[in-house]
Amino acid sequence: MSSEESVEKTPALSGSTSSNKVERTILRPYPKVVFFYLTWLAALACGVITAVIDDSDKVSHMCAFIFLWVFAFNLLVVSFEFSRMLSVAVLFLSLAIVFLGLWLGFLDGLFGFMKKVHPTANFQFYFFIFLTFTLVYVFVFFQTRFNYWIVRRNELLHKHGFLGDVKRYHAQDVKFQKEIPDIFEYILLRSGSMILHPKGEDRAIVLNNIIGIQKKEAEVKEILESYAVRIDND
Repeated sequence: MSSEESVEKTPALSGSTSSNKVERTILRPYPKVVFFYLTWLAALACGVITAVIDDSDKVSHMCAFIFLWVFAFNLLVVSFEFSRMLSVAVLFLSLAIVFLGLWLGFLDGLFGFMKKVHPTANFQFYFFIFLTFTLVYVFVFFQTRFNYWIVRRNELLHKHGFLGDVKRYHAQDVKFQKEIPDIFEYILLRSGSMILHPKGEDRAIVLNNIIGIQKKEAEVKEILESYAVRIDND
């Protein structure tokens, strides 16, 4: 049996063993398009609603507004990194602008303009958007199955390529660092970045958009601490 096959057949969790400890964990970096799942779901919901109630202009306008606002929010999330401090600053700035606008009355013109805007779209538009995102997510799913990292008790493996190429590092020679660069991305998918510093490498390896970053960090720590304990006991 080849080394690659032995890696794949290693159990993800040691729940099948008596120690009930994590034996390995998989780190999969995802592209930022995964955060558009809100737009993806909004397109599906709006498509179904407009297909069922296609003779109502009010419903069509409402669905269009909801879809556009969700899409705008998704664009904002993927375009900028909102750290904790920046998010708090933007929140207070937005509240200050709203209160100042209500006091001075300059928001009336904006609200009046918004009332005059009547966006609309039929169910075919929404289903096309939904289908497009679905196809992209299918490709993303398969792509992340051919490019991922495995953290085991004594080694770090990078599997990449359709032929299953493997690059190995000794786990104890790799420094791990977790970062949550964007608070909105963390809220949407509990995602963050894992930064690896392998010994002998000139540059750090940055794995962006790891879903469930807190759980992954806990699993990595448990794996490495378990290995360190075994070495000490030996």
